[in-house]
Amino acid sequence: MEHELTIEEIKKGYSKNGEFLFHCLYCDQTFDDRFVYPISDSNSQFARAEGAMIYHMKHEHNGSFNALLNLDKNQTGLSDTQKNFLLLFSTGINDQEIANQLGITTSAVRNHRFKFKEKKRQAKILLALLESIDEKEHSELIANSLIDSDERFVSTKKEREKVFDVFLDKNGKANQIPTKEKKRIILLQKLAENFTSEKQYTEKEVNTIISKMFEDYVTIRRYLIEYGILGRTVDGTTYWKI
Repeated sequence: MEHELTIEEIKKGYSKNGEFLFHCLYCDQTFDDRFVYPISDSNSQFARAEGAMIYHMKHEHNGSFNALLNLDKNQTGLSDTQKNFLLLFSTGINDQEIANQLGITTSAVRNHRFKFKEKKRQAKILLALLESIDEKEHSELIANSLIDSDERFVSTKKEREKVFDVFLDKNGKANQIPTKEKKRIILLQKLAENFTSEKQYTEKEVNTIISKMFEDYVTIRRYLIEYGILGRTVDGTTYWKI
């Protein structure tokens, strides 16, 4: 490829090279935006280059998702079992239906979902590290890996230590909930260290963990959900670290 592919291009299955050419990532097919192309067997429908490429991806590669899924393991890092789960997840059926199809428990299905979320987080961290090396950034700024590209969750070591000194006693108990959002988030990030990825928690267990740092566990529990630090089922019976 003439340029490094973006995530969006990989998702679509094609890239634009130069001003006019659209190139398929899975075969040598290209379409030139200066022309129109037939997109039906009867040649009665036509489309510009990108429309033709979308049609090509759907009809020649069974869509970009399936094309990605069918790549070799050395390209995806996925086992056949993981690919099968991803394919089932893509259909939109619920965990119980997947469990019935595979003859496993719904808990096992949920565990696979959590593992994929963890892989996603790890991939983001790796990309961030590699981009930092490429850009030769040596800043002490860090971003909480649970939140995507949100500057509210970025703070320096000095900022965090100052917040801890002001709001936490020697036992790590908060004397109040900060009114300023950034300070509040720093404490929530600290609290999040007490939750384990891939483990499911009841509301009572969440309250117990929160109570070790904050008295008002109801408000803090709501913040953890609102800021995307914890996930929760619709009925509120199960929580997990995102």
